[in-house]
Amino acid sequence: MTGQNEIDILFEEIRAELARAREKFPGDNVTLAALMEEVGELSKATFEEPRSRVREEAVQVAVMACRMVLDGDCTFEPWRKSKGLDPLV
Repeated sequence: MTGQNEIDILFEEIRAELARAREKFPGDNVTLAALMEEVGELSKATFEEPRSRVREEAVQVAVMACRMVLDGDCTFEPWRKSKGLDPLV
């Protein structure tokens, strides 16, 4: 079972990586594609890499999922608008 301290450490790691990623790659372009790329890297690491790399890739997936929630992905806005859907941002 995971203790609260481990959860706090993980969330802090995600927060720090999220800040770094938003600074390095600002904006809301191709967020979903980046998330899917990270999922692929996590899958590959799960089968081929040590646990530490799997964890790193899992954090990256969490970061990109957070970016999808916080930043959206403007590349889908014309399609979403044509379907009567609200913006992702």
